[in-house]
Amino acid sequence: MEGFTTLTVGSVEPLTSDSVAVTFDLPAELAPTFAFRPGQHLTLRRVIGEEDLRRTYSVCSSAAGGPLRVAVKRLEGGAFSTWATGELRAGDELEVLPPAGRFGPVLDPSRALRYGLVAAGSGITPVLSIAASVLDVEPASEVVLLYGNRTQRDVMFLEELADLKDRWGARLQVVHVLSREEQGSELLSGRLDRDRLQRLLSSLVPVDTVDEWYLCGPFAMVTNG
Repeated sequence: MEGFTTLTVGSVEPLTSDSVAVTFDLPAELAPTFAFRPGQHLTLRRVIGEEDLRRTYSVCSSAAGGPLRVAVKRLEGGAFSTWATGELRAGDELEVLPPAGRFGPVLDPSRALRYGLVAAGSGITPVLSIAASVLDVEPASEVVLLYGNRTQRDVMFLEELADLKDRWGARLQVVHVLSREEQGSELLSGRLDRDRLQRLLSSLVPVDTVDEWYLCGPFAMVTNG
């Protein structure tokens, strides 16, 4: 149907109280069709009667052999996201378009770059794919991630980010900024707005030390950051 392929859901993993990670079982013969680059997205389709629901979600795995996985965060009044976070189960089937999009680096194992990543809320999904892919594919490159959320309970992929840090050590720097939860530093307690971002860059991540930047989050953060 219009380029869609029926895929079986392999797992639905809770991330926070209002978000899940959905991993698809991918038969070997479909692996070339669904090979993805860091930062790309999938379009998912669910037909209910005469209602055709299509939503786009970023892949949130390493492009170096990671599973075909997206994260869905429930939106108020969102028909697809409410269903996916509350009713979708392993074994269910969804119509899926092949990966698309050009947000993300073209990786080269010979490069030695420092990547600056800025994300807020569910904006972590393509950014996580970029971070994991860079660390897997470019052994001489480094990643610094500035990640804004309301509280620690709202942090999607909190444990996975900690695991990446344990695995890659000094090659990965993760800075959590929480708007509704006090942290040890005033700089890390508040909204990740333009002023705070500028102060973070001045004190923790000097701009001239970063080769490439990628931002994903609310429109105001991306345009005013």
